[in-house]
Amino acid sequence: MKYYQNMQYNHILSVIMVLSITASAFSQDYEYGVNSLRIETGYAFTGSGDLDGFCYYNELIQPLTTWFSVAPSIGFYSFFNEDEETEFVEDVKSAGLDLTGYFYPVRTDIFDLEAGLGFYVRRWHWVVATGPDVEYSSSELHLSGSSHGDFFVAAPGYTVSLGAIMKTGPRTGISLKGVYQNDTRGIVVATARVGLNISF
Repeated sequence: MKYYQNMQYNHILSVIMVLSITASAFSQDYEYGVNSLRIETGYAFTGSGDLDGFCYYNELIQPLTTWFSVAPSIGFYSFFNEDEETEFVEDVKSAGLDLTGYFYPVRTDIFDLEAGLGFYVRRWHWVVATGPDVEYSSSELHLSGSSHGDFFVAAPGYTVSLGAIMKTGPRTGISLKGVYQNDTRGIVVATARVGLNISF
């Protein structure tokens, strides 16, 4: 478990360093009105099992006006939990398609504030293993002690986000964003992401 957490933290730190070094090579004349690709990663938490993990997102941002844009994206999540005392393990992966609309209430030469609202469809794969004294029960899977199983679920949901884009060049920026997501099956995910915006 500690090794898995260290891998998460090291990965996120490495991505932040690469984004910072890449972005610092450009000047400050940021361009509006062009499409941009946003590549994000970050910490993720789901209250459906109290699981920590991380996420990856690739998002294509298409401006409609100076103040509004729409962005289709594809995202991946990975969660893992291991209780060594009870020998209970959960490994959860998911992939989904999102469509988010963004509003920019503040635009300056240095940064933009960004508020997002959208919807998504996501498919989850849960793998569960129980120790000798542990049972697992959900609407999709029931396990007795010393057993394992898995199940798939898919559901649509909605997204709410708030973030900022720090302008580092005419076609680059670094984004920081907090995102809350909830689907029709009650699976809630909260993420804190850092990303690189590249306009083209």
